[in-house]
Order: sequence, then structure tokens, then C-alpha cells
Amino acid sequence: MTIQQKISKIQVKYSSFPDGKWGKNTAKAVADGIGVSYNCFTSLESLNKKIQKKINVKDDGIIGNITCDTLIELSGEKPVIENDGISIATKYLEEFRQTPNISSSKINPIGIVLHHSSGSFVGTVDWCLRSESKVSYHCVINLDGSRVQLAKDNQRAWHAGKSSFKGRSDCNGFMLGLAFSGDTYNRELTQDEINSAVEWILKRLEYYKWPKDLSTITTHRAVSPGRKDDPDKRAEAAILNALRKKLNK
Repeated sequence: MTIQQKISKIQVKYSSFPDGKWGKNTAKAVADGIGVSYNCFTSLESLNKKIQKKINVKDDGIIGNITCDTLIELSGEKPVIENDGISIATKYLEEFRQTPNISSSKINPIGIVLHHSSGSFVGTVDWCLRSESKVSYHCVINLDGSRVQLAKDNQRAWHAGKSSFKGRSDCNGFMLGLAFSGDTYNRELTQDEINSAVEWILKRLEYYKWPKDLSTITTHRAVSPGRKDDPDKRAEAAILNALRKKLNK
């Protein structure tokens, strides 16, 4: 991930415009987010040093990889580890917007349920942010590959309903929900959607050490047979084939 991409992630998480450039407005937004006062703000460098001192990194006033990585981790995102030669750099912009539709109990995810939402991307995100909907996914992917993460991985989202996977009931209690907008019976996934999904899934495949035979990647159709039919088999095949291609490189 480039420094510009890291800064964009920080800007999204600390409510600043995500242009990938570290300036006065970004520094102030981060300072607000981590409890640093800037009433005596004299220069960007001095504020940078105060931020670095607060997060216990070298306070040289230069916003580099170590400062960015620490801020990303402090914002609640788990550090991404690259191993086994798999590239998991973040190409697509990801925004975190906390859904209210989660349970108080935490989960230890063992896999992912693929969904389609039937609604537009904007409409789906908006619906998941409304408490009255009682619906949420961990992540929703847009046609251009950009993503909105609606719940942290250890939060129990409400995406699967009555369901079971490998003899274990209630998939919300142990599976992540990843959704595509629209109806995949009426359209094929875009290449950006596929690439973005692969990027998102690979991060977790590596971090959680899930089996690389993809046996823990399933669909709403499979975990709730007769009740749900999403996504279309073409969408499922596109994601699994792209994952296998990436893993077999």
C-alpha cells in the first residue's frame, strides 16, 4: 500500500476528505480523533509532532509509513500481514461506517457468506445504517470496487438470518457477510467488484489462517436453502475462480 493510500484510509476513518495528501485539515481531524489539542497550533510540523508523541512513534514531524500504520491500527483496523507471497495491498478505497445493527456479543469468524443486496449500493449502505432495518453486512462492494465496511470483523452483523454451515447453525455468530449491490441474477459482477472482493477476502484468509481450499467461503443461498437464493452461481464462480487464480500464482 502506498503512503497516499494509507493517508486516504486515515482521512476516511477520521472524517477528513480522502485525497491522499497530509495537510492541516487532515492533521486537525486526526488530532481531534485521538485527543490532541491544537489550540496553540503554529505549524503543520508542530502538530504532526504532537500527534506522533501521542501515539508513541518518533516525533520527527514527518508523516511516513510508521505513523500511518499506527494511526490505521489505532482506528480499529487490524494490521495486514503479507506472507506466502500473496499480495494484499489495498487498491480500492474502503470507508468504515459503523452500522447500529450488531449484537453485543463478539464473534471469531471462520469464513465468509457472499450475498447480493437487491438494492443499489448507496441504498444498501443507507439501509444498513438505519436501526429499523435490522440488517447489516460486514462489507458492501460498489460497482467500481470501492467498499464500505459496516461492522468490524469481531462484531456480530445481521446478514444471514436463519442459517447453518457445516452443521453449525446461526451463521451470524461465526461468519462474515460480504455483499454486492443489486441482483446478480440480472447482471454479472464487474471486474472491479471481483478484484475488490478478492482483495478483501485475501486479507482475511491470511490473517485468520483460513484454509486455502476456500472451503469456508460460501453463499447465502447455501446456508439458507429454500429461503434465500443469493448470489447467482455466476457471481459465486467468478469470485472463487479469481481467488484460486490469485492463490495459485
